[in-house]
Formats: sequence, C-alpha cells, structure tokens
Amino acid sequence: MSCRITCFTLFDITKTGVLNRAKPADDIEDFNLWVSQRASQCNYDTILQVISLRSQPDNPTTPIIHEIDLSTDHKFGTDYNTDYASIWSFDFEVQNGSVFDDGSDSLGSLYSDCQGVPMVMTPNQYRNLDPMLDITKEKRNIYFVKYTNE
Repeated sequence: MSCRITCFTLFDITKTGVLNRAKPADDIEDFNLWVSQRASQCNYDTILQVISLRSQPDNPTTPIIHEIDLSTDHKFGTDYNTDYASIWSFDFEVQNGSVFDDGSDSLGSLYSDCQGVPMVMTPNQYRNLDPMLDITKEKRNIYFVKYTNE
C-alpha cells in the first residue's frame, strides 16, 4: 500500500536548482549567494538520496519554509526548545508503505539511515546545529510523519 510522508528538518533544504558543483564563471554577481544556494540544494538532494536507499521517493514536493516556536509542540530534539526558528518540510510518496519498517517503528529504518549523514551548513538555518543529520532525543534535527493512503 502506498503512503505519503512529510519530512521536517532544521537544515536549509531550499530547492534552488543550483546543481553544478563546479565554481561558477568569474562574472557571477554574488559568489556567496551562489555558495549558499548550492549548499541548500545539496542538503535537499542529500535527504532525497537517503530516502532512496530503500525506496524511490515519488512526487517529492518543493520544500517550504515555516517559522515555528521551538518551545511548543514539535518533534525536534530537546536541545532545540528555546525560541523561534525556520524549519523546512516537503512531502513525498512511496509505493510500499512498509519499506522503512524496522520491526519496531514504521519509519525506523529511514531514521537509522539518516543518523550521521553529513549536511552543509548555510546562513539561513538554525544556528546551533551540528553538520550532520541526527535522530537522537537531544539533537534530532530531522523527523518524518507518515500518512497512509487508503
């Protein structure tokens, strides 16, 4: 049975379309902006690649940014509970909703695949992040919500 999953993260995963890893031409107007846009795109691509380890993410949406109060209800780590922050989210579908099931959690394998994956730091994201995906109770900077299509 297929399902829809939403990914939430404190990392900047803005889909910028800056795909070239080579340094741009010398005539680029703002090199720092290019670097930031490339980093955001790399982070989005990295999360899609982690998902792709077990399943093809179908119909991924363009990430959107939200401003939330981290002192209220969220599923990020306990280290992130003091103020407002930008978070990013996107949806995707998988054909087999049980593909990420590890026997104790329906998304357990997806979470374990995320742990420790390097991410690129950008100026737009939460300021106190370690440069990697983390699923621990204290430093969880990514989480997923699963919706079953019935």
